[in-house]
Amino acid sequence: MKSFYSRITGSICILSLTLVFVGAALAQKMTTDELVAKHRASIGTKEKLDSVKERVAMGLSEFESKLPSKKTNGKAVIASRGKDYMFLVSLNSQEYPFEKIGFFANRINLPWVTPGARSPLGAFIADHEKMLSDGAFTGSLSGSWALLDPEMNGAKLKIAGKKKVGDRDAYALEFWPKGMDSSEFTIRMYFDVETFRHVRTEYKRIINSSQDTFGKLGRQAGVRQSLTESFGDFKTVDGLTLPYSYNAHYTTESNSGTFEFFWRLALQQYLINPNLDANFFTFEKKS
Repeated sequence: MKSFYSRITGSICILSLTLVFVGAALAQKMTTDELVAKHRASIGTKEKLDSVKERVAMGLSEFESKLPSKKTNGKAVIASRGKDYMFLVSLNSQEYPFEKIGFFANRINLPWVTPGARSPLGAFIADHEKMLSDGAFTGSLSGSWALLDPEMNGAKLKIAGKKKVGDRDAYALEFWPKGMDSSEFTIRMYFDVETFRHVRTEYKRIINSSQDTFGKLGRQAGVRQSLTESFGDFKTVDGLTLPYSYNAHYTTESNSGTFEFFWRLALQQYLINPNLDANFFTFEKKS
């Protein structure tokens, strides 16, 4: 009997190892071109994607922080036209009344939240502008999404096997914007293995003590920064399958402690080709 159970246990172990190796082999066989093509097809047909020149997503927003503990809500708009992009969140808070993140007129636009100060999200993007200018930030929520660009803004891609995202398998894709070749700051995207929908992006940064520079406000030795974007509740609207939920989780760890911040969007509507005004993309007050 003991020998029988030993054989069964051994068979299970062999089967488990086989499945692991098969999964790894499948991930290796998938090329970046195939992954990107399947991901684009998961959003819409080539004809439909080519026909969409403008896109606006609208819904509700929520912000939460820990240490200090704070929670507030408001509304959100994400708009795009070609390379032009706008992320605008209004919040019911005097300390943090809005989040404005944009790339238009061929430059980054990050207005101060209060005089001389940015939010943790705005400050992180200000330090890593490529994630915005090269179309990684907020993924397929916008038409400025890097992987919709045939040239992907000159980015380098590499498949990094399969990983679990929640309870589902996903292909991991390492993404290096053009001109960025550093292990200090990394971008990794995840795509569901069955649907090829973009479900997560992870941005990570480690600041070593040797990198500290006098006069760099907010930088401390040994700081670890992480921003994780999660996408879900996919629905089809006007021929495009898009996420209706967006969560951003930012953490910073140092000798001062661990600080966490959350931004959550519950999108209610997408407008496809809404014929935006020529001067729509600006944070200046419109007359």
